[in-house]
Amino acid sequence: MNPSPAGPLPAELARYLATARLGRRVYFFPETESTNDVALELARAGEPEGTIVVADYQTRGRGRRGHAWTSPPGRDVMCSVILRPQADARASLAVTLAIATAISVALSKLLDTDLMVKWPNDVVGAAGKIAGILAESAASAGRVDHVVVGMGINVNATPDDWPAEWRAAAASCRTLTGVVWDRALVLADVLGTIEAYYDRFRREGFAPLVSSYQARMTQMNRPVAFASGGGRVTGVVTGVAGDGALQVVLDSDASVVSLYNETVEVIG
Repeated sequence: MNPSPAGPLPAELARYLATARLGRRVYFFPETESTNDVALELARAGEPEGTIVVADYQTRGRGRRGHAWTSPPGRDVMCSVILRPQADARASLAVTLAIATAISVALSKLLDTDLMVKWPNDVVGAAGKIAGILAESAASAGRVDHVVVGMGINVNATPDDWPAEWRAAAASCRTLTGVVWDRALVLADVLGTIEAYYDRFRREGFAPLVSSYQARMTQMNRPVAFASGGGRVTGVVTGVAGDGALQVVLDSDASVVSLYNETVEVIG
């Protein structure tokens, strides 16, 4: 790793940041393969909770299920946060949902627009996806040692910056408002809201945040389909559980199933 100890984004971030822990230690890279990979290495080496890794450009950014996350250099926010929630080994899903809620709340206020969450890890609006989250964790003896939460937020990217297949389903702070945004301001605002939601998660778990997540969930009460046992299963989403699992009432027998890592398609 060859991080820069200072740079335009970290220097500006310090001016705006109002958190107690998140973002107080910053590793900045003009270019790196993946901020999550760097943060995972730092977490294994004992880097404290709240440390963030920020890059102007990622050459191998990724999202859930190995999907690529691409962003033009210097336009958007690519940041990974090291967390140590002192929770059980399955906590990474619930952490993802808590942080997705926080990002949607922060950006909705900042941009003065209504943004939603698509279970489990996307922040979306009527114009398309504006942010994505990837949580990766390590555990021992049934307890989480660390969770690295990577977030990509489209800030100043425009449709010309995106692959053609993304353009109809993507948005950015700039496309939603017509304004060129200060990335450091956006990141500082988002980190402040994440810290508030994460601190509550640490005190009380995800259960008290379920209603906030469900109120913003695009799939709520919608018919969906997912793959199971080599076939296609359909049902209706009724919410999320206290551990972050998606709750679906099956059309076949009205039983309730909990989904943790499935790809869910809205079909109506």
